[in-house]
Amino acid sequence: MAAAFLLLLIVIGFYWKLTLTNQYSWLQSPDLAYQVMPWFQYEATQFHRLVFPMWDPFQFLGQSLIGQAQPGLAYPINWILFALPLRDGHINVHYLNWYYVGIHYLAALFCYLLCRDLGRSRLASLIGGISFALGGYIGNTSYPQIINGATWAPLVFLFLFRALRGVRPNTSAALCGVFLGVSWLSGHHIAPLFLSLATLSVWLYSLFERGRIRRQLLAPAAVFLIFLTTSGAFQIWPTLSYARTAVRWVGSQHDPISWNSPVPYTVHQQFSLSPKYLLGIVVPGYDDGVSAYVGIVALALTGLALAQFWRTKEVRILLGVGIAGLLLALGNSNVFHGILYSLLPIFGKAREPMNALYLMHFAIAILMAFGMDALLQVPASMKRRLALILLSFGIAVFFIILTAFFVNGQKWTGDDRVMITVLVSFAISGLIFRMSRAETVRRGMPILIVALYLLELGNNAAFFLPNKEEATRNVFLGQLDDAQPIADFLLRQPTPARAWVNRDDVPFNFGDWYGIDTLDAYVPSVPADFFLIDGHSLRGRAIFAAPWAIGRKPFVPEQKEIFRAANGLAVFASPDAMPRVWTVHEAVKVTDQVDARRHLYDPAFDLSQQTFLYETSPALENCTGDSIGKTTRGINQTTTIVTMNCRGMVIMSENNAPGWLATVDGHSEPVYSVYTTLRGVVANAGKHTIEMRYRPLSVIAGAISTLIALLTAFVLWLAPVESSKPPMDAR
Repeated sequence: MAAAFLLLLIVIGFYWKLTLTNQYSWLQSPDLAYQVMPWFQYEATQFHRLVFPMWDPFQFLGQSLIGQAQPGLAYPINWILFALPLRDGHINVHYLNWYYVGIHYLAALFCYLLCRDLGRSRLASLIGGISFALGGYIGNTSYPQIINGATWAPLVFLFLFRALRGVRPNTSAALCGVFLGVSWLSGHHIAPLFLSLATLSVWLYSLFERGRIRRQLLAPAAVFLIFLTTSGAFQIWPTLSYARTAVRWVGSQHDPISWNSPVPYTVHQQFSLSPKYLLGIVVPGYDDGVSAYVGIVALALTGLALAQFWRTKEVRILLGVGIAGLLLALGNSNVFHGILYSLLPIFGKAREPMNALYLMHFAIAILMAFGMDALLQVPASMKRRLALILLSFGIAVFFIILTAFFVNGQKWTGDDRVMITVLVSFAISGLIFRMSRAETVRRGMPILIVALYLLELGNNAAFFLPNKEEATRNVFLGQLDDAQPIADFLLRQPTPARAWVNRDDVPFNFGDWYGIDTLDAYVPSVPADFFLIDGHSLRGRAIFAAPWAIGRKPFVPEQKEIFRAANGLAVFASPDAMPRVWTVHEAVKVTDQVDARRHLYDPAFDLSQQTFLYETSPALENCTGDSIGKTTRGINQTTTIVTMNCRGMVIMSENNAPGWLATVDGHSEPVYSVYTTLRGVVANAGKHTIEMRYRPLSVIAGAISTLIALLTAFVLWLAPVESSKPPMDAR
């Protein structure tokens, strides 16, 4: 507990800009301010209303929120953030700062536990936890949906190593699978995907390590796979279901692409780590997208760990994981990456190979702990050799910098933090040399090395957090509040508002932030049927029932300005918008997208009286005079009262998707995808109450599967009925 508390103090102190002042923010980037913040805002608002928001009705006529994965709705730790008090109706940025710091603390704590389980001293385990959480990939990545998944690697490998050592192998394998499954619950797929590849590779290596199947590992490996697939189901299954009905932007000229289309390798080339950025391992700030920086202290202790603990099996495995991560990150510069891309379809979904540096940084963090213990054990002669190597490196880098300085006319042309590399090289060289001269190494010297490492990391991770005084760097979050007058006007309207949004004027996700339906947003994917039907045409806008448009100027000349805020943003009325709910008495079947658009564009096809769909058209009767009564819409359900003069179809201008169920007066009825994307239900003559509820089987079954897996693993952990076996081979 003392070590856990000390780690907490270190993490809080390291992120002093966020925890001890109110001057800085980690949210000043387009993705974080325009996309992640509105996602969190929407989820937090619904949690305070005691609603679990599986569906998001505020973007593109509605789409699965949990299926998008990145909002992190299935991640229980996020629920704590969503449940915290709101501030003026919005998520509190102060809580978001502590949430961000809390992610790093969990990473540090989990890594500390792994190091201790591998027999490392408390101080050595401390530096391992610091390295994993505050340096490398986690320390230099801002996206919470990514680093949430990355934090679980230490617990995955803790129980993986236990299973391989024969320590309650089946229970350990179950927990290994559970923690890997939990990483998939976090949101983004990139870190869990690379972590899964690494974990499966270690299992395969261990199964065939001696050239034949090690039968004693077959049962634990099977247990691992079962718990992996079941514990991550709450997020994985809805994502797979949504992916089949959506298109995704991946950064290629073919965007958007469907779920079964490969991500073009040109995208992987674009996001591969350029070999020149390997210098960024020791040069702070020299990166492009993902930082490779680990620092001199980390390299020194890692090298010492490999020299002194090579016979330890876990050290060799971690070295392999780290090298694999580095080679995968090189992507286009590594022929084996292309082979894996060609053979493993899921591997292509990780469109940014440079993120595989996560595995390298994870391995280095654990090896550092071994290196710190080795530093206290190796003879004085080895310490002096290491000190000389570090001193020589520092001198060499200093003279390279000095030469470049004079060649450029005594003008500094690069990032001056490179001098920190020189300073740290000299400092750690001196400390290690001093340790070599002492008869007994006191605790003060290793503590100074930890402090030196924190100084080194502090010049890279969180170094460039913008201060509120830097107006040119604080241009994102402020835009969320600039649109408040527009939102207030729309919320005062007598009927629920839905608006087209000019993304050039309102770049953030206005709908999620203010709880107003919008037909444009900053998202990586949209429902395919919505995208394929031409909603930007005059007739397309009509069936999308959007009477408003937001921007500084109208979308089309027919729109009339009805409100303008002091900052220049305005609301325009669209005269051609249809109501949210209407009825039709004629439906025709279309064969494909071309046929659907032909009907959409055909002025002779009355969209207010007729519809088209890909399915076989239900039998309808011709009449007029239907009336729409009260309509209420929640997040995961809608209710409409209609009076039909004869059998017809009631249409709601909301996207259909797998999981939407309908009842008419309590009796189940099918939901049709009318106009190929909206929801329609057939009703007979008379007055009816039509209810639609979003109850996707993928979410319900996934939640049950995850809950059972977590409870089963917990019971296995509490009930040690399984005996441990002796180690299966020499460490």
